[in-house]
Amino acid sequence: MPDSVWRVSWGVRTSNLRKSNDLKWPPGVPAHQDVQVLRFDESNEADFRGELPEIGGVIIGGKFQRREVSMRVSLRALRRQRVFGATAILLGVSAALLFGGGTQVKAASPSVEPLRSYADKMHFWLGAQLQGLFMGNAKYKELIHTQFNSGVSMELLGQTQPTPQGYDFHIMDHQVEFARQYDMKLFGVNLVYRPHIGPEWFETTCKSWSKEKMDSFLKDRVYTLVRRGGDNYYGWEVVNEPLVGGHNGCWHTVLGEFDYIAKAFRYAREAGPNTQLVLNDSFGHDGVDKEKATQFFGIIKQMKDEKVPIDVAGIQMHLRPDNLHSTYVDEFKWFLAQAKQLGVQVQVTEMDVKLPPNGGPDILQKQKEMFYNILHTCLKDPNCTGFTFWEPFDSIRRRYPNDPPQADYDLQRPGIFDANFQSKPAYDGILQALKEGR
Repeated sequence: MPDSVWRVSWGVRTSNLRKSNDLKWPPGVPAHQDVQVLRFDESNEADFRGELPEIGGVIIGGKFQRREVSMRVSLRALRRQRVFGATAILLGVSAALLFGGGTQVKAASPSVEPLRSYADKMHFWLGAQLQGLFMGNAKYKELIHTQFNSGVSMELLGQTQPTPQGYDFHIMDHQVEFARQYDMKLFGVNLVYRPHIGPEWFETTCKSWSKEKMDSFLKDRVYTLVRRGGDNYYGWEVVNEPLVGGHNGCWHTVLGEFDYIAKAFRYAREAGPNTQLVLNDSFGHDGVDKEKATQFFGIIKQMKDEKVPIDVAGIQMHLRPDNLHSTYVDEFKWFLAQAKQLGVQVQVTEMDVKLPPNGGPDILQKQKEMFYNILHTCLKDPNCTGFTFWEPFDSIRRRYPNDPPQADYDLQRPGIFDANFQSKPAYDGILQALKEGR
């Protein structure tokens, strides 16, 4: 158990944020930097034990009940002592990286085989999100680099360009350092996506921009991030969810419904000639919505006809067993066939299986079957080149404003490792598919 317990006091102004004399501040993180916090239920005693590692964050220990509120604050004092109902600092994390479950974190299962050893032999990308909060947790960190050969690097507009004055690369640079240390590659997510989850300064002004200003901003963003990432990134999700109405907002209203896609991909190819460029979308939770997928492939065909360099059709598969189509595997095979006809690869960019609250005694076996079926189908098609777990750990979740209440959220258990970092039956399904290989 780490020997440090940090007390976090509330402050009122950013100017009040300063280093404590007994705090080991992470290298590269300015002393006067706005931070994000997670607030915990003040009616419950909570211990926050740990140290602030290089990548930032804290190790969380102890059993507690949580009421989650994500907010920006300033801190006035940091003192080492026991905490009752405190806050946990997320240094330098721009997005709300939240974790689920009110259970104590235990050691990772020592018996699990490294999944990536099989993926590496097949030159197949097996990935997981990198969650900055838990990079200080040795158990989490070990599972990330022993199980996966690629990591999702979240580079949303609000993280990389929080102000109009320039870029913030500290998250990106830390993730590059981590990937290099463990011989991993990164997958950048994403260059163009919803303005309303970006910084307020962009969302409130971009609709009034001229085409020339928006084009210049897009080109600078794509060039800057892709070039800085370099060959540490095997691929970039250039445009995400182009078919979801309104999601990409002023990108398409200013530049044009398809022109913004073409421009983004062309700039990305210019900036990264050897990088895989992905157009990504979601096709439902019960299988593959063929009508929507047909529209998606229509965009790809149009782009390919115009010599736009799209390399990969990305498919999100946030599946749920309660309303699952009996034909979901065949629907995925159909998706693979459509992509092959257009000359693009396929990667499963986001995969999880969220369980219903009353799933019965066999629900974990059903989850295992679903994970196995999708990965097995992908591996048996040489045109399917990657598979990424969106939430491989039940205990570590990325939360969004419209997500269900926390109590319901915790019951979904979408990953292949449980809240204690122990492997679940779903892990065995993934391992089986990898062992069976191509």
